[in-house]
Amino acid sequence: MSSTEMSRTAHAERPTRTRPKSRRLHKLAVPAVLLSLTIGGLGMSATAHAASGPSCASLPAASCSATPSVAGTPAHPQAIPRGVQAALNYWRQISWPNFHNVAPRGAAFEVENYHDSWGTHHHGWIESGGQYYDHGSALRNFLHHHGPDARARGYAGTFQEYYGSVYPSNPERSGIATGNFRIVRAVQTGDVFVSIDHYSSFRYVGRP
Repeated sequence: MSSTEMSRTAHAERPTRTRPKSRRLHKLAVPAVLLSLTIGGLGMSATAHAASGPSCASLPAASCSATPSVAGTPAHPQAIPRGVQAALNYWRQISWPNFHNVAPRGAAFEVENYHDSWGTHHHGWIESGGQYYDHGSALRNFLHHHGPDARARGYAGTFQEYYGSVYPSNPERSGIATGNFRIVRAVQTGDVFVSIDHYSSFRYVGRP
């Protein structure tokens, strides 16, 4: 059998206003992506729900009644959930693109494109959620009180959200269910928070 062929370059596709809809391919200059996932190792939820529109986390004028809880501290960061780890690894490997440059809401990045030893062709995509508006200031307050350094404790910057799963097709084109896993990163400090319940609660996982 032939050896596994793996793509070593991530490609980004910019979003349009509606979903799904074709868009131009935008090549992103990023470091080489080391692809080592095996079949069934993505940890995606079997009961994922499609994102029907922006969450309150993505809306600057959102009317969200509950402020998310945040577990963990810099001294004792929470473990990264298994289902989120693969996507987080890819975001880190492509240098955490954000809404200031190449990752507005709905930007999709191809991170896997290879044939396995059985000849099956695999694709893997990750998708950006754009700017995270931190309703209730839960994440900002966490950094102000528990930040690992003075830069975090005085944080007045912005946050970027990322979908926390790896998908077998481009979510923006296919309309595939995107699930409830989310990753939020403080753009200026690199502090990362993970949610497995679509922003209802967070885990502080440090600066992975």
